[in-house]
Amino acid sequence: MEPRRLVGFASVVPNPADKAVKELERAVSDLGLRGLKLHPGMQGFCLRSTHVWKVLRRAGELGIPVILHALWMDESSLYFKSPYKPWENPLEDYALLPYIAPETRLIYAHMGGLLHFKEVFNIATHRNVYLDTSYSIITIAREVGLERLAHYIKLLGAEKILFGSDLVPGLTPEDLGPKKQIELINRLPLSQEEKEKYYLKMPYS
Repeated sequence: MEPRRLVGFASVVPNPADKAVKELERAVSDLGLRGLKLHPGMQGFCLRSTHVWKVLRRAGELGIPVILHALWMDESSLYFKSPYKPWENPLEDYALLPYIAPETRLIYAHMGGLLHFKEVFNIATHRNVYLDTSYSIITIAREVGLERLAHYIKLLGAEKILFGSDLVPGLTPEDLGPKKQIELINRLPLSQEEKEKYYLKMPYS
């Protein structure tokens, strides 16, 4: 792995917590990974579980961020589907996590999606919560327009918004891919300083 360009994230199923924590510690200390990715729906766990809370807190102690899938939408036209989605966590569970793991940097991927982006932006006012733009920045911009989207970003602070590509090779449509997202970001009525924060500030650095 090229450490100057690529940063590896681990993934564990956080139940039972003792095994998950042990594997996470190995991933960080032995493998040099610098973050944790969790997908509650695909991995089939409840964010209200104390097992999950222990893993999140340990990630904070290890000094690594945790990125969580946080997308609510009409999935009938979603380009990438799983044939089996065992669990769906409600928005309230995500709102609880900044209190449960206040020393852990939490990144909510997809900004909540089109259905709940306003609520997720509100959750991100917690000092330890960030948002990533993957996939959803385009669908949200189509719905609310560039001016209003930039307004939301300014209210929250551009340093709380991280670029995410959501690139699934061979599956991501071109109109939702990283190139289109970058083009959209460059058209947002934000200052150059705000755009640099958006592109460059990483919570693991």
